[in-house]
Amino acid sequence: MKRSLLIVIVVLLSIIILFAFINSNKGGTQKEEEKKPVTVDSIEKYDYHLYSNKSDAYKDKFQELSKELTKEEVDEKEYARILSELFVIDLFDLNSKVSNTDIGGIDLFYPSTRIDFAKTEESGMYKYIESNVYGGRKQTLPVVTSAVATVESTKYEGKITTDENAYKATVDITYKKDLEYPTKVYLTLVHSDNKLFVINIK
Repeated sequence: MKRSLLIVIVVLLSIIILFAFINSNKGGTQKEEEKKPVTVDSIEKYDYHLYSNKSDAYKDKFQELSKELTKEEVDEKEYARILSELFVIDLFDLNSKVSNTDIGGIDLFYPSTRIDFAKTEESGMYKYIESNVYGGRKQTLPVVTSAVATVESTKYEGKITTDENAYKATVDITYKKDLEYPTKVYLTLVHSDNKLFVINIK
């Protein structure tokens, strides 16, 4: 009798352990499902794309850029202003990044210097960002609530390109919480293939 009772208890415990193991694996699979951003909007003529993982401030600014660039006559100074603000929001909003290699503003940077720009940021401001590929990151990172740019015409001369009709922008940055990140940056924007790109940041 005691032996039979012992066998029943062992079988029941085995079943309980098996169910617990299966459930924990299911939870792990759900937790480890990678969150992949999807395209939610585009400005086709300029090949600008809005992705689902961008911050609210970025999404609002993207819509402002879309409105300007779909006009019959684009105000290029306004284009430069909005693009400067979009770039800065994306670069400094570290909370919306999935890893330290997810460099903000990369698609708005001058094409032939993007790799150097990315390497600089990856070893600098982005260096200590923890991965959030599967969600659940606990790290406190800056959230940009607004960026306001003042733009002026300028002439740019560099090793890679020159532009008689370039722009320089002074951008003031506001954060949800002050974590001692930059609150003012200076950009230079130049033309390439009828588009504007950031080529320098200080």
